[in-house]
Amino acid sequence: MEIEKKQQAFELALRELTGANPKLTEALKKDHIDLNTLNDIEIIELFWATELFPIYADKSTHTRRAYKLDLEFILNFVMTKTGGLKHLTVLDIHRYLFEVNEQYAPRTVQRKNHMLKRFLTYLHVNQYHLYNLAFHVKNQQRPELLRREVDFDEIERIAESFRHTVKRAQKKELMELRNETIGYLLLTTGMRAAELLSIKFTDIKRNQHTSYLEVKGKRDKWRRIPLTEKATHLVNRLQTLMMIEEVSAPFIAFSTKKKGYPMTYEALRLMTHQAVEHVATEGRTPPHWFRRAYITKLLANGSPLIGVMQLVGHESINTTNGYLQLLNEFSNVTNTNLPFD
Repeated sequence: MEIEKKQQAFELALRELTGANPKLTEALKKDHIDLNTLNDIEIIELFWATELFPIYADKSTHTRRAYKLDLEFILNFVMTKTGGLKHLTVLDIHRYLFEVNEQYAPRTVQRKNHMLKRFLTYLHVNQYHLYNLAFHVKNQQRPELLRREVDFDEIERIAESFRHTVKRAQKKELMELRNETIGYLLLTTGMRAAELLSIKFTDIKRNQHTSYLEVKGKRDKWRRIPLTEKATHLVNRLQTLMMIEEVSAPFIAFSTKKKGYPMTYEALRLMTHQAVEHVATEGRTPPHWFRRAYITKLLANGSPLIGVMQLVGHESINTTNGYLQLLNEFSNVTNTNLPFD
């Protein structure tokens, strides 16, 4: 009886691993993973399930999102620029490296190249490729792009312009307030974009002196972020207006297309670009720029390096210390407890 229970548990885990596709299950029934019976998409699905995220793996949503984007890029390249996974050539690998190097910043290039090496090694180990093409994947050496200088007055104007990115007429006041709240939280909390999108109204806590957010960051580490009076006021107004408009959503950055879910990162990125265009600023500003401005101004205000590291959720003190290099550009920054309060 006990053996039967264990067998049932194993079969359940196997279905969770391979989904509803019996071909993926059959591919696992040898001393190596038999990839020759699968098409390119199925091979990537099995790589995801057995190599990146097996059923016993515990990876953060940030890691899952990054890996998903990397694999989508590989799959798109293979299906549009090559003869398929089985017929990849050394020339294909170099063409891939060129395209990645042209499109992405150096750190992203390294991550995407590492994913390709891992995937090609997977194909070789499981006897799909005779030779390991991962040998030809090398990071290209090029200088880091110059970072755009952070102008605090400009970024405040961009944050205020989030409310002007609403184009729809239906529930326009609510959408404007939602966008304004998102812009102001990006400006005054230093949260990563993915962290802000995951914030729920219930994550806002209050004590006798202030309001604060409980945020789960990378590697599921929790940290506490104080909120300014204006941020608290905007969130309270947003909740009230949602009740009046009979809109029910747990997330502050709620989606209008998918009930009960937050907006996507792509939607937030586009909103940020529209806010930049509204203030007629040259260039494009990603959501992460607000986080950089927040961290830099904290350090400019004399906040201790270790305190800033803990507040913004950096894993290494070296990451926080890198922001100090930007401070030589600033001279007249007012000294306040919280940036942009």
